[in-house]
Amino acid sequence: MRSPNLLAMMAALYGLGLANIFIRSSMGVLAPELAVDLALSPEMLGAIASAFFLSYALMQIPTGLMLDRFGPRLTVNGLFLLTVIGTLLFALSPSGPIMLIARILMGVGCAGVFAGAFLVIARFYPPARFTPIGATLNSFAMIGTFLATIPLAYLVTIIGWRESFVCIGIFMALVALLAVVAVRDQPPGVDARTQRERRESLRCVLAGSWAVMRTPSILTITSGGVALSAGNAILGIWGGPYLNDVHGLGQTERGAVLIFMACSGILGHFLYGQASRVIGSLKSLVLGGTAAISVIMGTLALLPAPNVITVTVLLAALGMACGFPTIMLAHSRALVPDYLIGRALTTVNTGVMIAIAAMQMAIGGIIGSVMISSDGQATAGGYRTAFGFFAVMAVLTFVIYSRAKDAKPR
Repeated sequence: MRSPNLLAMMAALYGLGLANIFIRSSMGVLAPELAVDLALSPEMLGAIASAFFLSYALMQIPTGLMLDRFGPRLTVNGLFLLTVIGTLLFALSPSGPIMLIARILMGVGCAGVFAGAFLVIARFYPPARFTPIGATLNSFAMIGTFLATIPLAYLVTIIGWRESFVCIGIFMALVALLAVVAVRDQPPGVDARTQRERRESLRCVLAGSWAVMRTPSILTITSGGVALSAGNAILGIWGGPYLNDVHGLGQTERGAVLIFMACSGILGHFLYGQASRVIGSLKSLVLGGTAAISVIMGTLALLPAPNVITVTVLLAALGMACGFPTIMLAHSRALVPDYLIGRALTTVNTGVMIAIAAMQMAIGGIIGSVMISSDGQATAGGYRTAFGFFAVMAVLTFVIYSRAKDAKPR
Protein backbone atom coordinates (compact mmCIF):
# COMPACT_ATOMS: atom_id res chain seq x y z
CA MET A 1 0.00 0.00 0.00
CA ARG A 2 2.32 2.74 -1.24
CA SER A 3 -0.39 5.32 -1.87
CA PRO A 4 -1.62 8.75 -0.82
CA ASN A 5 -3.75 6.93 1.77
CA LEU A 6 -0.65 5.56 3.47
CA LEU A 7 1.07 8.94 3.33
CA ALA A 8 -1.97 10.62 4.89
CA MET A 9 -2.08 8.00 7.64
CA MET A 10 1.59 8.44 8.50
CA ALA A 11 1.24 12.23 8.39
CA ALA A 12 -1.60 11.97 10.91
CA LEU A 13 0.45 9.73 13.20
CA TYR A 14 3.47 12.03 12.94
CA GLY A 15 1.22 14.96 13.84
CA LEU A 16 -0.17 13.14 16.86
CA GLY A 17 3.36 12.27 18.00
CA LEU A 18 4.47 15.89 17.73
CA ALA A 19 1.38 16.99 19.70
CA ASN A 20 2.20 14.44 22.40
CA ILE A 21 5.73 15.76 22.95
CA PHE A 22 4.59 19.39 22.73
CA ILE A 23 2.02 18.88 25.49
CA ARG A 24 4.64 17.25 27.72
CA SER A 25 6.98 20.23 27.37
CA SER A 26 4.56 23.13 27.17
CA MET A 27 4.57 24.25 30.81
CA GLY A 28 8.27 25.19 31.00
CA VAL A 29 7.93 28.59 29.32
CA LEU A 30 4.49 29.30 30.82
CA ALA A 31 5.00 28.27 34.43
CA PRO A 32 5.81 31.73 35.89
CA GLU A 33 2.71 33.28 34.32
CA LEU A 34 0.53 30.35 35.39
CA ALA A 35 1.82 30.65 38.94
CA VAL A 36 0.94 34.35 39.07
CA ASP A 37 -2.44 34.18 37.29
CA LEU A 38 -3.75 31.24 39.30
CA ALA A 39 -1.76 31.81 42.53
CA LEU A 40 -0.09 28.41 42.24
CA SER A 41 2.46 27.28 44.81
CA PRO A 42 5.60 25.41 43.69
CA GLU A 43 4.04 22.24 45.10
CA MET A 44 0.91 22.70 42.97
CA LEU A 45 3.00 23.50 39.88
CA GLY A 46 4.93 20.28 40.41
CA ALA A 47 1.71 18.31 40.83
CA ILE A 48 0.18 19.80 37.67
CA ALA A 49 3.28 19.02 35.62
CA SER A 50 3.61 15.49 36.98
CA ALA A 51 -0.10 14.70 36.45
CA PHE A 52 0.52 14.23 32.73
CA PHE A 53 3.33 11.72 33.25
CA LEU A 54 1.58 9.77 36.01
CA SER A 55 -1.70 9.39 34.11
CA TYR A 56 0.25 8.56 30.94
CA ALA A 57 2.16 5.83 32.79
CA LEU A 58 -0.88 4.29 34.46
CA MET A 59 -2.65 4.08 31.10
CA GLN A 60 0.06 2.07 29.35
CA ILE A 61 -1.26 -1.42 30.14
CA PRO A 62 -4.95 -0.49 29.63
CA THR A 63 -4.01 1.15 26.34
CA GLY A 64 -2.26 -2.02 25.21
CA LEU A 65 -5.39 -4.03 25.96
CA MET A 66 -7.55 -1.49 24.11
CA LEU A 67 -5.26 -1.57 21.06
CA ASP A 68 -5.48 -5.34 21.07
CA ARG A 69 -9.25 -5.37 21.47
CA PHE A 70 -10.40 -2.40 19.38
CA GLY A 71 -7.47 -1.65 17.06
CA PRO A 72 -5.37 1.52 16.67
CA ARG A 73 -7.93 3.61 14.78
CA LEU A 74 -10.59 3.60 17.50
CA THR A 75 -8.19 3.49 20.44
CA VAL A 76 -5.79 6.26 19.39
CA ASN A 77 -8.50 8.62 18.19
CA GLY A 78 -10.87 7.90 21.04
CA LEU A 79 -8.19 8.57 23.63
CA PHE A 80 -6.78 11.60 21.84
CA LEU A 81 -10.19 13.24 22.04
CA LEU A 82 -9.49 13.48 25.78
CA THR A 83 -6.26 15.36 24.97
CA VAL A 84 -8.24 17.89 22.93
CA ILE A 85 -10.76 18.30 25.76
CA GLY A 86 -7.93 18.56 28.31
CA THR A 87 -6.15 21.22 26.25
CA LEU A 88 -9.28 23.36 26.04
CA LEU A 89 -9.99 22.84 29.74
CA PHE A 90 -6.40 23.90 30.47
CA ALA A 91 -7.03 27.15 28.59
CA LEU A 92 -10.20 27.83 30.60
CA SER A 93 -8.90 26.68 34.01
CA PRO A 94 -9.91 29.05 36.82
CA SER A 95 -7.77 27.31 39.44
CA GLY A 96 -4.95 24.86 40.09
CA PRO A 97 -7.19 21.82 40.74
CA ILE A 98 -9.03 22.29 37.42
CA MET A 99 -5.71 22.63 35.61
CA LEU A 100 -4.57 19.42 37.34
CA ILE A 101 -7.62 17.62 35.93
CA ALA A 102 -6.84 19.06 32.50
CA ARG A 103 -3.30 17.66 32.60
CA ILE A 104 -4.63 14.26 33.67
CA LEU A 105 -6.93 14.23 30.64
CA MET A 106 -3.98 15.17 28.42
CA GLY A 107 -1.87 12.32 29.80
CA VAL A 108 -4.62 9.75 29.40
CA GLY A 109 -5.36 10.98 25.90
CA CYS A 110 -1.74 10.87 24.75
CA ALA A 111 -1.14 7.38 26.18
CA GLY A 112 -2.15 5.63 22.98
CA VAL A 113 -0.29 7.78 20.46
CA PHE A 114 3.09 6.09 20.23
CA ALA A 115 1.89 2.57 21.04
CA GLY A 116 -0.78 2.88 18.37
CA ALA A 117 1.62 4.41 15.85
CA PHE A 118 4.16 1.61 16.31
CA LEU A 119 1.41 -0.99 15.95
CA VAL A 120 0.35 0.62 12.65
CA ILE A 121 3.96 0.68 11.44
CA ALA A 122 4.35 -3.00 12.34
CA ARG A 123 1.21 -3.91 10.39
CA PHE A 124 1.73 -1.77 7.29
CA TYR A 125 5.49 -2.07 6.75
CA PRO A 126 7.90 -5.00 6.48
CA PRO A 127 9.93 -5.82 9.62
CA ALA A 128 13.16 -4.44 8.14
CA ARG A 129 11.60 -0.97 7.93
CA PHE A 130 10.10 -0.91 11.43
CA THR A 131 13.16 0.53 13.20
CA PRO A 132 14.04 3.31 10.70
CA ILE A 133 10.42 4.43 10.37
CA GLY A 134 9.94 4.31 14.13
CA ALA A 135 13.11 6.33 14.65
CA THR A 136 11.91 8.90 12.12
CA LEU A 137 8.61 9.17 13.98
CA ASN A 138 10.43 9.76 17.28
CA SER A 139 12.74 12.36 15.74
CA PHE A 140 9.86 14.25 14.13
CA ALA A 141 7.88 14.16 17.39
CA MET A 142 10.80 15.75 19.24
CA ILE A 143 10.16 18.91 17.22
CA GLY A 144 7.40 19.36 19.78
CA THR A 145 10.03 20.31 22.37
CA PHE A 146 11.28 23.02 20.01
CA LEU A 147 7.76 24.38 19.43
CA ALA A 148 7.20 24.53 23.19
CA THR A 149 10.01 27.09 23.62
CA ILE A 150 10.35 30.31 21.57
CA PRO A 151 7.39 29.68 19.21
CA LEU A 152 5.03 29.13 22.15
CA ALA A 153 6.55 32.04 24.05
CA TYR A 154 5.96 34.41 21.09
CA LEU A 155 2.41 33.20 20.67
CA VAL A 156 1.68 33.73 24.36
CA THR A 157 3.25 37.19 24.25
CA ILE A 158 0.98 38.17 21.35
CA ILE A 159 -2.38 36.71 22.40
CA GLY A 160 -1.98 35.38 25.96
CA TRP A 161 -1.60 31.86 27.35
CA ARG A 162 -5.31 31.06 27.53
CA GLU A 163 -5.96 32.10 23.93
CA SER A 164 -2.81 30.24 22.86
CA PHE A 165 -4.10 26.97 24.29
CA VAL A 166 -7.48 27.47 22.67
CA CYS A 167 -5.66 27.73 19.33
CA ILE A 168 -3.54 24.69 20.20
CA GLY A 169 -6.65 22.73 21.12
CA ILE A 170 -8.26 23.60 17.77
CA PHE A 171 -5.10 22.55 15.91
CA MET A 172 -5.05 19.24 17.79
CA ALA A 173 -8.70 18.68 16.91
CA LEU A 174 -7.81 19.12 13.22
CA VAL A 175 -4.95 16.62 13.52
CA ALA A 176 -7.29 14.19 15.27
CA LEU A 177 -9.82 14.64 12.46
CA LEU A 178 -7.14 13.76 9.92
CA ALA A 179 -6.32 10.67 11.98
CA VAL A 180 -9.98 9.63 12.09
CA VAL A 181 -10.17 9.86 8.30
CA ALA A 182 -6.75 8.42 7.44
CA VAL A 183 -5.79 5.79 10.04
CA ARG A 184 -6.73 2.19 9.33
CA ASP A 185 -6.36 -0.91 11.46
CA GLN A 186 -5.21 -3.28 8.71
CA PRO A 187 -3.61 -3.09 5.27
CA PRO A 188 -5.97 -3.86 2.37
CA GLY A 189 -6.60 -7.57 1.98
CA VAL A 190 -5.86 -8.52 5.59
CA ASP A 191 -8.73 -10.23 7.34
CA ALA A 192 -9.45 -8.54 10.67
CA ARG A 193 -10.58 -11.90 12.02
CA THR A 194 -6.98 -13.09 11.78
CA GLN A 195 -5.94 -10.39 14.19
CA ARG A 196 -8.83 -11.15 16.55
CA GLU A 197 -7.76 -14.77 16.71
CA ARG A 198 -4.34 -13.65 17.93
CA ARG A 199 -5.71 -11.61 20.81
CA GLU A 200 -4.66 -12.77 24.22
CA SER A 201 -6.87 -12.96 27.25
CA LEU A 202 -6.29 -10.54 30.13
CA ARG A 203 -4.89 -13.44 32.14
CA CYS A 204 -2.27 -14.15 29.46
CA VAL A 205 -1.37 -10.47 29.21
CA LEU A 206 -0.86 -10.17 32.97
CA ALA A 207 1.13 -13.43 33.04
CA GLY A 208 3.40 -12.06 30.32
CA SER A 209 3.85 -8.79 32.19
CA TRP A 210 4.78 -10.70 35.35
CA ALA A 211 7.32 -12.72 33.37
CA VAL A 212 8.90 -9.47 32.16
CA MET A 213 9.14 -8.03 35.67
CA ARG A 214 10.80 -11.24 36.85
CA THR A 215 13.40 -10.97 34.09
CA PRO A 216 16.75 -10.02 35.65
CA SER A 217 17.70 -6.36 35.07
CA ILE A 218 14.37 -5.17 33.60
CA LEU A 219 13.27 -3.30 36.72
CA THR A 220 16.85 -2.14 37.22
CA ILE A 221 16.74 -0.52 33.77
CA THR A 222 13.66 1.50 34.76
CA SER A 223 15.81 3.32 37.34
CA GLY A 224 17.25 5.29 34.43
CA GLY A 225 14.04 7.31 34.49
CA VAL A 226 15.17 8.93 37.76
CA ALA A 227 18.21 10.47 36.05
CA LEU A 228 16.21 11.35 32.93
CA SER A 229 13.73 13.26 35.06
CA ALA A 230 16.27 16.08 35.44
CA GLY A 231 15.94 17.04 31.79
CA ASN A 232 12.17 16.51 31.72
CA ALA A 233 11.66 18.56 34.88
CA ILE A 234 13.70 21.54 33.71
CA LEU A 235 12.48 21.64 30.11
CA GLY A 236 8.93 20.66 31.00
CA ILE A 237 8.27 22.85 34.07
CA TRP A 238 11.09 24.23 36.27
CA GLY A 239 13.37 25.80 33.67
CA GLY A 240 10.97 28.68 33.10
CA PRO A 241 10.47 29.56 36.79
CA TYR A 242 14.22 29.23 37.47
CA LEU A 243 15.14 31.60 34.63
CA ASN A 244 12.41 34.00 35.75
CA ASP A 245 12.98 33.94 39.51
CA VAL A 246 16.80 33.80 39.57
CA HIS A 247 17.87 35.47 36.33
CA GLY A 248 14.91 37.78 35.73
CA LEU A 249 14.32 36.66 32.14
CA GLY A 250 11.09 37.48 30.31
CA GLN A 251 8.95 34.99 28.43
CA THR A 252 10.71 35.10 25.05
CA GLU A 253 14.14 35.23 26.72
CA ARG A 254 13.29 32.09 28.69
CA GLY A 255 12.16 30.47 25.47
CA ALA A 256 15.47 31.40 23.82
CA VAL A 257 17.45 29.64 26.56
CA LEU A 258 15.23 26.56 26.60
CA ILE A 259 15.29 26.23 22.81
CA PHE A 260 19.02 25.44 23.01
CA MET A 261 18.21 22.69 25.49
CA ALA A 262 15.42 21.33 23.27
CA CYS A 263 17.60 21.31 20.13
CA SER A 264 20.52 19.68 21.92
CA GLY A 265 18.10 17.04 23.20
CA ILE A 266 17.08 16.22 19.63
CA LEU A 267 20.76 16.00 18.69
CA GLY A 268 21.43 13.84 21.74
CA HIS A 269 18.86 11.26 20.67
CA PHE A 270 20.60 10.99 17.30
CA LEU A 271 24.12 10.80 18.76
CA TYR A 272 23.22 8.10 21.28
CA GLY A 273 21.76 6.04 18.46
CA GLN A 274 24.91 6.39 16.39
CA ALA A 275 27.13 5.66 19.38
CA SER A 276 25.26 2.42 20.07
CA ARG A 277 26.44 1.10 16.71
CA VAL A 278 30.07 1.89 17.52
CA ILE A 279 30.34 1.11 21.21
CA GLY A 280 28.07 -1.94 21.26
CA SER A 281 27.36 -1.64 25.00
CA LEU A 282 23.92 -0.27 25.81
CA LYS A 283 24.63 -0.26 29.53
CA SER A 284 27.78 1.86 29.08
CA LEU A 285 25.88 4.50 27.13
CA VAL A 286 23.23 4.87 29.83
CA LEU A 287 25.86 4.99 32.57
CA GLY A 288 27.79 7.64 30.65
CA GLY A 289 24.67 9.76 30.24
CA THR A 290 23.75 9.34 33.90
CA ALA A 291 27.23 10.39 35.01
CA ALA A 292 27.04 13.47 32.78
CA ILE A 293 23.65 14.41 34.26
CA SER A 294 25.07 14.15 37.77
CA VAL A 295 28.03 16.39 36.90
CA ILE A 296 25.85 19.01 35.17
CA MET A 297 23.26 19.17 37.95
CA GLY A 298 26.01 19.22 40.57
CA THR A 299 27.62 22.15 38.79
CA LEU A 300 24.33 24.07 38.72
CA ALA A 301 23.91 23.35 42.43
CA LEU A 302 27.41 24.48 43.42
CA LEU A 303 27.82 27.59 41.29
CA PRO A 304 26.71 30.50 43.50
CA ALA A 305 25.76 32.96 40.74
CA PRO A 306 26.20 31.59 37.19
CA ASN A 307 25.47 34.03 34.38
CA VAL A 308 22.87 33.34 31.72
CA ILE A 309 25.42 32.16 29.15
CA THR A 310 26.83 29.60 31.58
CA VAL A 311 23.33 28.40 32.43
CA THR A 312 22.44 28.13 28.74
CA VAL A 313 25.52 26.01 28.03
CA LEU A 314 24.85 23.75 31.03
CA LEU A 315 21.18 23.26 30.10
CA ALA A 316 22.12 22.49 26.50
CA ALA A 317 24.60 19.91 27.78
CA LEU A 318 21.87 18.48 30.02
CA GLY A 319 19.49 18.17 27.08
CA MET A 320 22.10 16.22 25.13
CA ALA A 321 23.01 14.02 28.11
CA CYS A 322 19.33 13.08 28.56
CA GLY A 323 19.07 11.65 25.04
CA PHE A 324 19.26 7.98 26.06
CA PRO A 325 15.61 6.85 26.60
CA THR A 326 15.71 4.91 23.32
CA ILE A 327 18.90 3.20 24.51
CA MET A 328 17.10 2.09 27.68
CA LEU A 329 14.28 0.63 25.59
CA ALA A 330 16.79 -1.12 23.34
CA HIS A 331 18.53 -2.47 26.46
CA SER A 332 15.28 -3.97 27.77
CA ARG A 333 14.41 -5.33 24.33
CA ALA A 334 17.73 -7.17 24.16
CA LEU A 335 17.15 -8.98 27.46
CA VAL A 336 13.82 -10.67 26.76
CA PRO A 337 12.60 -13.20 24.18
CA ASP A 338 10.83 -11.85 21.13
CA TYR A 339 7.33 -12.69 22.35
CA LEU A 340 7.85 -10.47 25.43
CA ILE A 341 9.40 -7.46 23.70
CA GLY A 342 6.21 -5.41 23.66
CA ARG A 343 5.57 -5.96 27.36
CA ALA A 344 9.19 -5.22 28.22
CA LEU A 345 9.02 -1.87 26.40
CA THR A 346 5.72 -1.04 28.11
CA THR A 347 7.11 -1.98 31.53
CA VAL A 348 10.20 0.19 31.16
CA ASN A 349 8.22 3.09 29.70
CA THR A 350 5.73 2.91 32.57
CA GLY A 351 8.52 2.88 35.15
CA VAL A 352 10.27 5.83 33.52
CA MET A 353 7.06 7.92 33.41
CA ILE A 354 6.29 7.17 37.06
CA ALA A 355 9.84 8.17 38.02
CA ILE A 356 9.53 11.45 36.12
CA ALA A 357 6.18 12.22 37.77
CA ALA A 358 7.50 11.42 41.25
CA MET A 359 10.63 13.53 40.78
CA GLN A 360 8.67 16.53 39.50
CA MET A 361 6.42 16.43 42.55
CA ALA A 362 9.46 16.05 44.82
CA ILE A 363 11.20 19.04 43.24
CA GLY A 364 8.09 21.16 43.69
CA GLY A 365 8.11 20.28 47.37
CA ILE A 366 11.82 21.07 47.73
CA ILE A 367 11.60 24.43 45.97
CA GLY A 368 8.48 25.37 47.90
CA SER A 369 9.77 24.41 51.31
CA VAL A 370 13.43 25.47 51.21
CA MET A 371 13.32 29.17 50.42
CA ILE A 372 10.58 31.48 49.16
CA SER A 373 11.16 35.24 48.93
CA SER A 374 8.74 37.85 50.23
CA ASP A 375 7.17 38.32 46.77
CA GLY A 376 6.38 34.61 46.49
CA GLN A 377 9.21 33.71 44.12
CA ALA A 378 11.56 30.84 44.82
CA THR A 379 15.09 31.96 45.61
CA ALA A 380 18.37 30.83 44.09
CA GLY A 381 19.02 28.75 47.19
CA GLY A 382 15.81 26.79 46.69
CA TYR A 383 16.67 25.96 43.08
CA ARG A 384 20.27 25.07 43.94
CA THR A 385 18.99 22.65 46.58
CA ALA A 386 16.69 21.08 43.98
CA PHE A 387 19.55 20.79 41.48
CA GLY A 388 21.70 19.16 44.15
CA PHE A 389 18.91 16.67 44.79
CA PHE A 390 18.88 15.80 41.07
CA ALA A 391 22.65 15.30 41.16
CA VAL A 392 22.45 12.93 44.13
CA MET A 393 19.62 10.96 42.55
CA ALA A 394 21.60 10.66 39.31
CA VAL A 395 24.50 9.19 41.29
CA LEU A 396 22.08 6.73 42.90
CA THR A 397 20.77 5.85 39.44
CA PHE A 398 24.33 5.20 38.26
CA VAL A 399 24.91 2.79 41.16
CA ILE A 400 21.65 0.93 40.54
CA TYR A 401 21.98 0.78 36.77
CA SER A 402 25.54 -0.51 37.02
CA ARG A 403 24.05 -3.75 38.39
CA ALA A 404 22.08 -4.37 35.19
CA LYS A 405 23.19 -7.03 32.74
CA ASP A 406 24.85 -5.51 29.69
CA ALA A 407 23.63 -6.13 26.15
CA LYS A 408 24.41 -5.23 22.58
CA PRO A 409 21.84 -3.67 20.23
CA ARG A 410 19.72 -6.26 18.42
